[in-house]
Amino acid sequence: MDQMPGDLGRAAREIAGTLRAGRKQAWLVGGAVRDLALGLTPKDVDLATDATPDEIERAFPEAKGVGRAFGTMLVAHAGVVAQVTTYRSESGYSDARRPDRVAFGRSAREDAQRRDFTCNALYLDPLSDELFDPTAGLADLERGVLRAVGRPQERFREDGLRLLRLARFAGALGLRVEPDTLQAARLSVEAIAGVSGERVLAELSTMFVRPRAATGLELLHDIEVLPRAIAGLDSSTLPEQIELMRRVGDPVGVALGWTILLARTESAAGVLDRLHPSNELKREIVELRAAHEQLFRHARAGHIERSALVRLVRQRAWNDALRLACATAAADSAERAALEDFRRTADALDESELRPRPWLASRDLAEVGVPRGPRWRELLLEAETLQLNGVLASREKALEWLRRAWAARREA
Repeated sequence: MDQMPGDLGRAAREIAGTLRAGRKQAWLVGGAVRDLALGLTPKDVDLATDATPDEIERAFPEAKGVGRAFGTMLVAHAGVVAQVTTYRSESGYSDARRPDRVAFGRSAREDAQRRDFTCNALYLDPLSDELFDPTAGLADLERGVLRAVGRPQERFREDGLRLLRLARFAGALGLRVEPDTLQAARLSVEAIAGVSGERVLAELSTMFVRPRAATGLELLHDIEVLPRAIAGLDSSTLPEQIELMRRVGDPVGVALGWTILLARTESAAGVLDRLHPSNELKREIVELRAAHEQLFRHARAGHIERSALVRLVRQRAWNDALRLACATAAADSAERAALEDFRRTADALDESELRPRPWLASRDLAEVGVPRGPRWRELLLEAETLQLNGVLASREKALEWLRRAWAARREA
C-alpha cells in the first residue's frame, strides 16, 4: 500500500477496518491493485466485500447506492469516495450488456470469475497487504500479458464493452494480448451492438487521455470492431488517422482524439451525435477544428499577423490545434517551418501581450458620437487589432484613430 496516495490509502484502510469490525471481508480490488503491481499511482478506491448492500449501509449510514441491484455502494470517507461492492456472480447476458441474473456471493474467488481480465482480478488486503490472486493476474502482468478471465469468448459476449476495454488496457499498460483472448475478441465483435453510444463514447474518451491511445485504436482496427461501435464511421483511412494520432503524441486528449478519429468521416457531427456527447465536448471539437483550419491556412501562407496569432493563442483550442497542425504538416515542409515559428512567437508572449488593457472602451465611442449598434463591436475589434499589431501604441493615438475612422464612416 506504500504507493497509495495518503488519502486513498487511509480511506481504504479505514473502510476495510470498519467492515472487518463487523466480521465482514474487505479487499482492495481492480485498477488500484493492478496499478500498484505495475508501480503506478492508483487514482481511486474500489473495495470488494461479502457484506450485502444493506449491511454496507448499516456500517456507513451515509452510503449511497449507485448500483444497489448489482451490490455497489458509494462510501465517502477521509475525503475520498470509495466504491464498495458485494461479491457477486452473474449470468444470462441476453442483451450483451447487463446480466439477467445477479447473485451475491460469499468469496473473493467466486467474485473474481465475473471480472474481465486477470490483471483486474487482483485482491489486496488494505490492512495486511496480503495479495489474493485467484486468476494468476500478477504472473500475467509480470509477463506483460493481457488475458481474459476464464473463457474469453464468454467474457466478451457478456459485455461487448470489454472489446474496447481490451484495447485500452493493452495500449495504456503496454501489454500484449494473449492469443486466445485476441482470437475470442475477433470472434465476438457483434457483441458491441449491445453497448450504448454513451458507453462507447466514455470508453474511447478514456483511451484518448491514457498513454498509447494510437496502439489501442490500432488493436480495435485489427479486430474490426470500430465501424460496429460507431455507426457511420469511415474506417477506410483509419491507419492514416492512427498514424496521425501517434505523431500527435500522448496524451492525445478527448477533443483532439475525437477530432482525429472522425476527420475523414462524412457528417462527422452527426456520427458523433449518435454517441450522445455533452454540448461542451461538441463545442470543444468545433473550436478545435476552426482553430486548426485557421492556423494551417496561415502556415500555408507562411505568415500570420500578430493580432491573429494572439487571438489564436487565447483560445483553449490553441495547444491542440498547434499539435494537430504540426503532426499533419510534413517534417521538412514550409508549413512545418512556419508553424514552428508561430510556436516560438507564441511561447514568448506574456500575459500583458496576450490580454493588454484596451486603449478604447464603449464610453469613448459614445463620446465621439457613434450610435449603439453593430458598429460598436466592429470599431472596438478593429482598434484591438491595430493595438495588438503595434499600430496604436498609446491611448492618445487610439482616440485620434477613432475620431478619423468614425468621420470617414459617416462620410461614406
